[in-house]
Amino acid sequence: MTRAIRVIQWATGVTGMMSLRHVLSRPDLELVAVRVYDVDKAGVDAGTLCGLPEVGILATTDRDAIIGTEADVVLYMGKVETDTPGCFADVGDLLASGKNVVATGSRFIHPRSLHASLADGIEKACRAGGSSFLGLGLYPGFVGESLVPILSRLTQRTGSINIREVLNYSTYASHDLIFNAMGFGHAPDDTTPLLTNTAYAASAWIGSATVVAQALGLEIRGVQGYRHVALTPRALSVAAGEIPAGTVGAMRFGVVVDCAETTLTVEHLTRMADDVAPDWPTEIGYSVTFEGEPNMRIHLVIGSHEQDHAEQGCLATAMHAINAIPTVVAAAPGPYDLSTIALT
Repeated sequence: MTRAIRVIQWATGVTGMMSLRHVLSRPDLELVAVRVYDVDKAGVDAGTLCGLPEVGILATTDRDAIIGTEADVVLYMGKVETDTPGCFADVGDLLASGKNVVATGSRFIHPRSLHASLADGIEKACRAGGSSFLGLGLYPGFVGESLVPILSRLTQRTGSINIREVLNYSTYASHDLIFNAMGFGHAPDDTTPLLTNTAYAASAWIGSATVVAQALGLEIRGVQGYRHVALTPRALSVAAGEIPAGTVGAMRFGVVVDCAETTLTVEHLTRMADDVAPDWPTEIGYSVTFEGEPNMRIHLVIGSHEQDHAEQGCLATAMHAINAIPTVVAAAPGPYDLSTIALT
């Protein structure tokens, strides 16, 4: 009988909780530890934590205990967008300890496109532990990286490729992400939130654009980031908190990448109410558009009209990570991205 793959769940936010619940339901996966950040979750049975029967594994805030736990793979879902150095340090220590890592978050999609030192650290840790690393997600981490190479098979010539996400985040309950990182509810000239830094905002998408360019054999000659905001004319009460009238209620940011004969655009558009910024694209979901010969457009919606699209996107992210586990565990040691590994 084949032994179940031993899994550590690292972080239990919205996506992490969905991931934990599914790991516990899979006979081919064995949960061995859960890393949490909230002290109120520490000591709680993993099953209870995600609404399932008790399983005898208690969640812990003890980082070193988790790193010392024997496991085959870690589903790493820490807040890399707001603590990049800390999260890369976590992943490096996990890899060096001999555990494979599947990580979600934009900064894990292609670490070398952010900074050579991040990629060098991952490579060194993989060598030390004989382990493998893969960063993925939904957007980024699937839509452009997986769909664009497939669609490109149908093209004769492509002048531009636009990859876009349009969502309503009013039901997304993370105050840290919505307010502190993205800048909703702030004055448009407030530079406190992380993503008000255009270069930082652009860095969320450069990994995705780099993987797409690699897959298509394109050379990146230049990258230009942008961030635009729209103000809400009325106060909004959303899951993450209160957004006063006259503050940021919609946001659009991304990168335009010059690849000589082809221009890649990767962008994210989020509203806190459907009627804010009505002149921007409004169709919820994910689109990939090719301008060239032939022109093409594909639109993906995750979740039905009755479901919460943001929540269903988190579920899709969790499942992408979980379904990648067998391939990553079986892969030769080293770092991978979605242009260098074939997921089944």
